[in-house]
Amino acid sequence: MSSFFKDFNKVSKQDWADKIHADLRGKDPSLLKTEDTIEELNFNCFYHAEDQKRDISNSARGIQRNNNNWNNGVHIEIESEAGANTQALKALMNGADMIWFRSTKGNTNWEAVLQNIKVEYIKLQISANSFEDIAIINKLTDNSKNIQFNMDTMSVGETIISTTLKNQSYLLVNGFSVQQAGATTWQEIAYCLNAGHEYLLQLMDSGLTIDQACESISFHVGVGSNYFYEIAKIRALRDLWAKIVRAYNPANDKTYSFSITAVIGHTNKSLSDPHTNLLRQTTESMSALSAGVDSIVVLPHDMYSESGASELAQRMALNISLVLREESYFGMVVDPLGGSYTIEQLTSMIGEKAWNEFQHLEKEGGLLNQDCRSAFAARLNTKREARISQFMNNEHILIGINKFMNPAEEKLAWAKLPSYLGVEALNFESLSKIASV
Repeated sequence: MSSFFKDFNKVSKQDWADKIHADLRGKDPSLLKTEDTIEELNFNCFYHAEDQKRDISNSARGIQRNNNNWNNGVHIEIESEAGANTQALKALMNGADMIWFRSTKGNTNWEAVLQNIKVEYIKLQISANSFEDIAIINKLTDNSKNIQFNMDTMSVGETIISTTLKNQSYLLVNGFSVQQAGATTWQEIAYCLNAGHEYLLQLMDSGLTIDQACESISFHVGVGSNYFYEIAKIRALRDLWAKIVRAYNPANDKTYSFSITAVIGHTNKSLSDPHTNLLRQTTESMSALSAGVDSIVVLPHDMYSESGASELAQRMALNISLVLREESYFGMVVDPLGGSYTIEQLTSMIGEKAWNEFQHLEKEGGLLNQDCRSAFAARLNTKREARISQFMNNEHILIGINKFMNPAEEKLAWAKLPSYLGVEALNFESLSKIASV
């Protein structure tokens, strides 16, 4: 490879700039710069090797070496055990290899939910309500290592640690819900870092080593519409988490790796223009997969409609990640955008802001502290309101929502979206409907 580059003359950054300015043919050179007031990022449309301030840690590139494969997940709300089981088996037959169960009822009959599901061949994520649920599921599945329990206790300021669960992932860092509320990329990462660090401290105080503690934690991240931002965000999260873990001198290099599930949500989705949703879900999935996530769950675009998710929306949500793997071969290249000067620059920029916000959270006492959590929620809400203002002033255009709307009569309406840290999840279409009344 080194001899290959010797066949080409070196091109300086100034050479590139001169060529680009010539191609502008008199247009304003400021077109080459972006000032993002919400993300607080100022960057150019191109970068060069001369711009690299530091080498991005190998941790940002993940641990996969042979391929970029991932688990295609389906999210299932358990309203009835038989219905959830039927839905899961159907999804597995349609190509899913990961099921994420969330129980919305007490005293769930987990044996009925898991009937005929071969846990040894797939991955399961289960949003368990209690350690009793975890114990029941572990007994039913012979303590399968293919199960990740998603207990999100950080949002209420309480971390409940088990002294019996070792070498099993059961604590969830829920960056997805923060992102859905309107957070910036770096606010989401900072939340993940601080929540994860609080979990680590609690686990190590209970007697676990850093290596054992890390096995107990997994991460969910949301994915927005800015393709390059989202790639850089996930890479920065991986890099900064490794930085935190490194401070505790783990014995095993594998401890630096951790499970990231990307969840495609509803902020920019529309009930009146479902076809545009497919485009948005696809590009958002592409950015997450290019960043090298371990699992991906595309939520049906009408999941929070008053009628609930339609069968077609559920099937399309799964098919997107299947097509990207089986037909577009997104799983063939490890870290496909690693080495891109623009991606590396954005990774550094977003990572620096995220680290500053993480340190700020640490100084405020951490997210287990009510005052810190309230202050963070207030900063999060400020960004949420800024996004709403841009949208309402048509500074942020969403096709099918505030421009080129579908003239056909709308048959669906949004139900109330969930809140996190006291901040309601953001959906631009529902806001536009309220404003038009």
